[in-house]
Amino acid sequence: MPYIVGTMRYPSHKQLDIAKRWIKISSKYPDDDTMAVQLCAPVTTDENGIIVMGIYDVKEGQLKKAFTFLSSMFYEYIDIEGYEYTVRIWSTFEEALAIAGIQAPE
Repeated sequence: MPYIVGTMRYPSHKQLDIAKRWIKISSKYPDDDTMAVQLCAPVTTDENGIIVMGIYDVKEGQLKKAFTFLSSMFYEYIDIEGYEYTVRIWSTFEEALAIAGIQAPE
């Protein structure tokens, strides 16, 4: 099954605004392990601020629903100055090999 990787970036001085928004919206976006499981949420910084990722393992037949759900969740912060985000679908290594007509070894 594919992964969905959501990435948010924002200036360091907006961290409190982001945290407050997360608290406000978290009940609107509860975990749903039947749709996708969050594998991790790594955080780092660079010269432009803070970068947070959410990496989700999508369940069979749930890609469209999970993509819409997660895109909506990441969009919730859009009015915070300097906030940017991406939500992307990533193939597993085995899926990528299959696209090239190669079967992964067992």
